[in-house]
Amino acid sequence: MFASKHAKPNSKKPTVRRETVMVPLNKPSTSKRPSKPTPQRPSAPAPSDRFKLPPQAGAKAATRPLKKAQAPVQKAKEVSRGIKRKSATPDRIQFSSDEESDSDDGSGTSDSDAVSRKRIKSSVSSVESSGPSRSLVREVAYGEKAEEVQCLQGADATSGVHEAKFKNPWDSESFETVELQYPSNTAREKFELKWPKNEKDDYKPMEDISETVKAICDFYLPAELRQKHGSAEFDRKFKKAWRNESIPEFISVVNDFNTMLRPYIDDGTVRRELASKRSLPLDTIKRILDQIYARTVSPKVETLRAYQNGSDNVYGELLPRFCSTIFAKTNLNKSHTFVDIGSGVGNVVLQAALEVGCDSWGIEMMPNPCDLGELQAKEFPGRTHLWGLDVGKVKLIRGDITKNTEISPVLQRADLVLVNNQAFTPQLNDTLLSIFLDLKDGCKVASLKPFVPEGHKLSARNQNSLTNQFSHQLKLEYFSESVSWTNQMGTWYIATKGSSALQSYTK
Repeated sequence: MFASKHAKPNSKKPTVRRETVMVPLNKPSTSKRPSKPTPQRPSAPAPSDRFKLPPQAGAKAATRPLKKAQAPVQKAKEVSRGIKRKSATPDRIQFSSDEESDSDDGSGTSDSDAVSRKRIKSSVSSVESSGPSRSLVREVAYGEKAEEVQCLQGADATSGVHEAKFKNPWDSESFETVELQYPSNTAREKFELKWPKNEKDDYKPMEDISETVKAICDFYLPAELRQKHGSAEFDRKFKKAWRNESIPEFISVVNDFNTMLRPYIDDGTVRRELASKRSLPLDTIKRILDQIYARTVSPKVETLRAYQNGSDNVYGELLPRFCSTIFAKTNLNKSHTFVDIGSGVGNVVLQAALEVGCDSWGIEMMPNPCDLGELQAKEFPGRTHLWGLDVGKVKLIRGDITKNTEISPVLQRADLVLVNNQAFTPQLNDTLLSIFLDLKDGCKVASLKPFVPEGHKLSARNQNSLTNQFSHQLKLEYFSESVSWTNQMGTWYIATKGSSALQSYTK
């Protein structure tokens, strides 16, 4: 390849000599079973449109949405959590983040998972579905034959031994009577149209009639009939009769109401409307409780003031709105058992059986409240029959909670125990803690004073304390309309019975 070193100057151009060198190839390694040569297909000319997509594929590619870029906020969440981003691998299940899986629209999960989660949230948030479905209809009250109900008439509260407390209206020489139809197939209730001499405390029969008419119109009539026979129209007529100081006009309004309601009872409209509902409004609950109280407790209310201040035997009442809040906060339902310790005249016991439909028990040791409580319990079945309502069982026990043996098995199956311990001595509250050892896990204790000191935590120093039988305690507030003995705001507590191991207490 290179020029000769001995070439003379000014001679002809050097010629290039080329040589071909034969290099032997390495022989391939021999195998026992040589593979067969792979047949090759004859090459075909490349099509002119080889780089073009077919029409259908092109259409799909054009309509396929681009993958959405991940938001910076989401990237930051993944970095903070230490989540490793996955590569886009086809045919693999993709799991969404915690935020997406917990969202209400169910994104990141299958349709069935989303529907399942929505159903669970709906059932938990629904008051009516927190327990077994309750029917409000007392079927016997809508039988073919109108029944006489064993309960006190409105006229009984203004006559006989009570007659001296009342006077004729508008200085009339005599009084009139009137009968009122209730939303059931029962006999009408008789009233004497009188006024109480003591406007503050005594029973007002004419007010009882007008308020009862309003409650029936608002709850027992379907929407289309409420527009036609609204309570506002009857209220206007009652006020007109009152303004005109006319007893005949007042009686005419009551008769108009009876004439309106009776056909809707006979054709089943009232019963069907009641059957479509699963709970009672608070106004209707208060109306029924007020009727019972007015016929039993009000005539002898002065006996409730006979107690000794500073002792455990101090009387005070929890009012209906507060009691309704207690039932709602503790998720009380018709399958549960309710116990009121220190039940007084039995107001809360009756309300639980009426509002919730559960088995309702009370225990009281003071004689006068016990006497009036027994009158209320006796009036309760007949009065709720008039209203056509199916209610829970009521049982009031006369005795001392620290000694009575009848209440012990009831406490063992109780789901909610109410203790109005506002005036209880520390010694009695400590004794109640010992009694609560028999409560089942999950039972809730609602009280006006805490059984677990605020901020209490389980430790080696207090591991034997009876307060440790409660897994946690919730603190809430009540206002002046909640109780009968104060005009100030206060606090009440819900303690839950449960295992105390490694549990802490929160406000």
